[in-house]
Order: sequence, then C-alpha cells, then structure tokens
Amino acid sequence: MSTTGIIIKREYVERIKSRSFIIGTALVVIGMFALALLPFGFRWLGSEFTSKIVVVAPDSGVAAQVAKALSDEYDVSISKDRATGATLPADVAQAVKSKKYDAALLAYRTSNGLAFAFYPRQTGLLSKSGNLRSRLAPVAINVDLTGQTARSAKQALNFQLKTVALNERYQSEQQENAASTLVYILLILLYIGTILYAVQIAQGVIEEKSNRVMEVMIAAVRPAQLLAGKIFGIGALALTQMVIFALAAAGALILLAVVIASTMSQADAVALAQHAAAAQANAPGGAGVAAQGVVASAVPYSTLVYLVVFFILGFFSYAALFAGMGALCSKAEDVQQFNGVMMIPIIIAYFIAIFAVFGDPEKPLFVVASMIPLISPMVMFTRVALSSVPAWQIALSIAFSLAAIWGLTLLAGRLYRVGVLMYGKPPRLGDVVRALRAPT
Repeated sequence: MSTTGIIIKREYVERIKSRSFIIGTALVVIGMFALALLPFGFRWLGSEFTSKIVVVAPDSGVAAQVAKALSDEYDVSISKDRATGATLPADVAQAVKSKKYDAALLAYRTSNGLAFAFYPRQTGLLSKSGNLRSRLAPVAINVDLTGQTARSAKQALNFQLKTVALNERYQSEQQENAASTLVYILLILLYIGTILYAVQIAQGVIEEKSNRVMEVMIAAVRPAQLLAGKIFGIGALALTQMVIFALAAAGALILLAVVIASTMSQADAVALAQHAAAAQANAPGGAGVAAQGVVASAVPYSTLVYLVVFFILGFFSYAALFAGMGALCSKAEDVQQFNGVMMIPIIIAYFIAIFAVFGDPEKPLFVVASMIPLISPMVMFTRVALSSVPAWQIALSIAFSLAAIWGLTLLAGRLYRVGVLMYGKPPRLGDVVRALRAPT
C-alpha cells in the first residue's frame, strides 16, 4: 500500500471506531425514523390541544348546524340553555371561567336575522374571529334565507375552485410539503456535516503538531502526502456517514408513506390517489400505495444521490482550506480566530438555501448562487431537490466546484508545506501572505 493510502487508512479506521462517531451516527438515524412517525404525534397533540367550544343557540336546529360547521376544527358541545339575546347564560359563563370550556359561541336571533357572539377564554382564540365568520356564513344563510334567494346564496358560497398544477415537480400540496420538510432536514445535515468534518481536519493537523507527531511524520513522508491522507481519510469517513444517512432517509420515506396511509381518512386517500395516480384508494392497500406514490414522487430517491454528490463537493471545497489553516496554527485555540471567517461562505450558502426552500428555487438569485463555488453545493442541492433543474446547469455547477477544489487544494498545499512545522504565536494575515510567498 502506498504511503498516502496508509495515512488514509489510519485516519479512516481510527475515527470510524470512535465512540463519538458511532453514537452520533446512531442518534441521527434514530432521529430520521422518529421524524417519520411525527404524524402519529401530531394526531395525538391535535386531540390533546383541540379547543373546546360550547354552543348556545335559540333552538336545537341552529345548534346542530353551528356544531357541524365547527366540528372539524374544534371539540364542540351544545348547551341545553337557549339563547334569547347577546348575553351569555350565567351557567355557561361560569363553565368557561372554570376552564371546562375554552370558549363559548352564542347564536341568537335579531330583527336583521341570525347573529353570533364569541366569548373566548383560551389564549390564541381571539384571532379566530375571522375564521369563525367564514365558517358560520353558511349557517346564517340556511337559517335566514328561503326559496330562490337561499339557493342563489348557497350556490355563490359553493363556487368551484379547481387547482391545476403547472409545476413539473409537484401535483399536490402533500407532495410539496413532504419535499420541503425532508429537504430542509437534509439541508441541515449537509450544513452540519460539512462544517463538522472540515473542522475535524484542522483539529487533526493541530493535534499532530501539538504532540510533535508531525515532526516525525514529516521525516518519513512528504507534506503533500500528509495533506492528501488527512483529507481523503476524513473525507471517506464523512462519505460513509452521509451514505448511512441517505439510506436511513430512504427507509424513513418508506415508513412515512406507511404512517400517512394509516392516519389519513378515506376521503383524503381518494384525493391522494387521484394526485398520485398510483392506485384506487378503495382497493386493498390503495391508500398506502397512494401515500407512497406521493412521497416518492415528491422526494425521489435521486435526491438522496444528489445529497451525497453535493456533500462530497462541499466537503472537499472546505477541507483543503481548513487543512491549510490548521497547518498555520499551533494550538486548538488558534483555530477559533479563523473559524468565523472560514465559515462565512457556508453560512451564506445555508441561508440562501433556506430562502430557496420556502420560496421559489428558480429565482435568478438562487440560480446564480447555485453556480458560485463554496456556495453552490448547498444551493444547487436545494434546487435539484425541489424543482426541475436543467442538466447543463447541474453539470456547470459541478464543474465550477471541481475547478474551485483544484485551486483551493493547490493553495492549501502551499500553506501546508510551509506551515506544518510553524510553532509559536497565532499567525496573522501578514504571516499567511509571507507563508504563501516563501520558497519551499
């Protein structure tokens, strides 16, 4: 095995057996599958935190209509009291004050027709007045209007709204939400992974310098071999972990499809099957197939391949820089002076990518950013995960990143050759410039 290969093997084997790597990887994988089970948790939280509303109406017919209009969002109870005006009955008011109910809704008749009074106690319900008005409008029409006037009003309220998706990637709201959520999670992993492993390279170099191992190794191998071994060894470790995360994400997608199928109603399953065009929801297993079709079409497995590709580009873009920086430092504390500056591009990339997730990834800002080295890995990953990006743009972004990696590696090699044996005070900018210009 070549000298560089031995260094790569040492870096890889020593770190992959470390307790921090094993525990950290396991926790992230467990977290991914836990996120896939969130719909169960949301359903439980929904039942726990659904607001309880008591309805007081002038008669049982109106009370039933009001309860039906609110039942899909609130836990509705009907009071035995009868409303004769806008004043809340004393026993109902006491029940709300004693926290038996979160709010009371009073429906009463006036000379102008049916009117409502809302008495919220729970924090957050004050903002629900507008929502209540739209929900109660059909009730007021049913009670107050008759004949052709009622039919015309109902027809106006039940106007048809047809949504025809022109987006090549999404055909439904479920697809878009599933894609945005998963891509946001993968983006965080990409951001943390790139920083974590790039910093590990700098810390590894400083550790070898501080315990004088570097002096022994320099006598046996060339600095370029040390640099390559350090980068590729830790890079192989990072790639191993990212592949594990990608496989775990694929498994979590399958689990998410099963969870969605088990938590959706029959009506939702029918709509989902229509969007996914995967199966009839009333056939055996139809809802599950429909849910899996939506999840798979929203987040195709090619996204996980791009995750690995752009992680590699992002890692090697920063790895060389951090290795060169570590070679110029003598203590771990010295790295802190440079970390902030070195991380500025990736922080900018992360925020641009987040704006792209919650906006339009094809805006000119995001298209341009996806072509700029150091920034492009995260932004282009977001674009390919959430939209249909032309193949030439992906190829151009990768080519620019590879060119930047080549140039940054040459720069890092220069710093590494003159910096691995530098000891003493933390380097200043002038020291770095002189190191770059010094003969080797």
